[in-house]
Amino acid sequence: MQRVAQQPAVERVQGLIRWVSAPEARDHRRGYLIAVAAIVVVVTIRVVLQVTLEDLAPTFIVFLGAVIVVALFAGTGPALMVTVACLVIGEWLFVPPAVELSIGGGDAVVGVAFLLEGAAIAVLGGRLRAAVTRLVASEGAAQAREADARRANEALRTLADAGMELNASLDLDTTLRSVAGLVVPRFADACTIDLVEGTELRRVATAYARDDVGTALEVFATISAEQPELRRAARSALLGRGGVHITDLNEAVYRRLGLGETPIAALENIAPRSLLMVPMAAREQILGVMSFLRVGSSEPFDDDDYELAQQLGRRTAISADNARLYAEARRANDAKDEFLGLMSHELRTPITVIHGGARVLRSRGETIDRETADGLMRDIERESERLSRMLENLLALSRVELDHEVSVEPVLLQRLLPGLLPGLAPGHGREFTYTSEGEPEAVGAEPGYIEHILRNLVGNAVKYSPPDAPIEVVLRARPGGAEIAVLDRGFGVSPEEAERIFERFYRSDRTSRLASGAGLGLAVCKRLVEAMSGEVWARPREDGGLEVGFSLPAYGEEGVEA
Repeated sequence: MQRVAQQPAVERVQGLIRWVSAPEARDHRRGYLIAVAAIVVVVTIRVVLQVTLEDLAPTFIVFLGAVIVVALFAGTGPALMVTVACLVIGEWLFVPPAVELSIGGGDAVVGVAFLLEGAAIAVLGGRLRAAVTRLVASEGAAQAREADARRANEALRTLADAGMELNASLDLDTTLRSVAGLVVPRFADACTIDLVEGTELRRVATAYARDDVGTALEVFATISAEQPELRRAARSALLGRGGVHITDLNEAVYRRLGLGETPIAALENIAPRSLLMVPMAAREQILGVMSFLRVGSSEPFDDDDYELAQQLGRRTAISADNARLYAEARRANDAKDEFLGLMSHELRTPITVIHGGARVLRSRGETIDRETADGLMRDIERESERLSRMLENLLALSRVELDHEVSVEPVLLQRLLPGLLPGLAPGHGREFTYTSEGEPEAVGAEPGYIEHILRNLVGNAVKYSPPDAPIEVVLRARPGGAEIAVLDRGFGVSPEEAERIFERFYRSDRTSRLASGAGLGLAVCKRLVEAMSGEVWARPREDGGLEVGFSLPAYGEEGVEA
């Protein structure tokens, strides 16, 4: 209790020292005003003493006290003015005879002594005041330097700890949650991290110092997607590369952001103070945005805080980019392993058939009957075609993924298809028809790609439908282009699998037992169609079967030539 009671007294003394040592106003006006006030006060005190003590009232001792006070509080100049003024007023009003400025021998000695003492006190008091002023200023500068050093050390520790968290794991979401938890409450009262996914932002990490702050952020997040001003602020943080720094969050800012009463009420419950939004940029690419919030009695973010936030954003972006590259490398390596395993399996069958048939024909060709020899030749021919088609798909897929630009030309499909389809006809007595609906306009396409796509689609229809089921190829005119569909009466696929059959190496459980394959044909079709700015689809048919088709835009439309 004694220490608590002493604390206000210490603070008052410190405040008095700061006030005494405060620099004087321009032209010393403040100091001379103090001098005038001191003269008025000391004369009033002398008059009161005159009435109270009559002839025993001191004169120059009282005036000397005024000189001392002014010297300490106002400096040398005002103290000298008080000395002279008090000498004149004392001799005039308080030294007999009163109201006469007549100085006798003894009074002259006293006056000269007062003048000398007052001047000495004024000079010494002024110097003492100047020394105290310098001492206080140096102490304040030292405290400021110490505060800056502590703040810089804290910023360095934050960056170092963030670097350790960022390097601790290559799991992106886990890493970002750790960083957000590190920032709160060391640097901010709340932190959110959003990653760019397409044209949207996905919230991956949120940390807050108090539960009410988290509740307000949840309310805010539910309505933020519907606020265009908020999206513009986030876009500014992302695209401007400089971020957003709002020193003072108030109702005027909320209104400019277009917030309604509900989000404003939720925010006012936590008394938000200041906001920072900085981009996460790495390798000339924006990966996301980090947001920092201070609430309540926390100090607002200043320029140093803004620089620290940008440093955190850059370091987090580098870590996020490394995690993304690592994940892509793992996916690519897994895809490579899957591809090699699948291709080794798929290539083994045709190579075994071709190699075995060729050895039998070479070693026993003269002894086996004609029918057996023809069967071996048909097996060799079939597996050779299968092997050739597989290699063509791999080459086409590799070429379209390496070539970012595809040269297209105007193509009239109603003229191209009649010449292509006879070479794609399945034969063996299977019904194969071609129909054209409407008069499609010229599309922007690469004829070789169209032939490859149709060969794969017709081959799939033949492979996964009964031998006597018809195969139909339909050309349709559509607004802004044309579409081609291949229809069969096979087992088809479920609506849930209609999109997945275009994935690389995917094979439906319903049809994989009917025929062998690597799951590349439809994936190649999808990539070739997309390279020509078209779309591909698959949908079940009524009464069984599947329709697989693709559309191409009319030549000359925006985006085709690019």
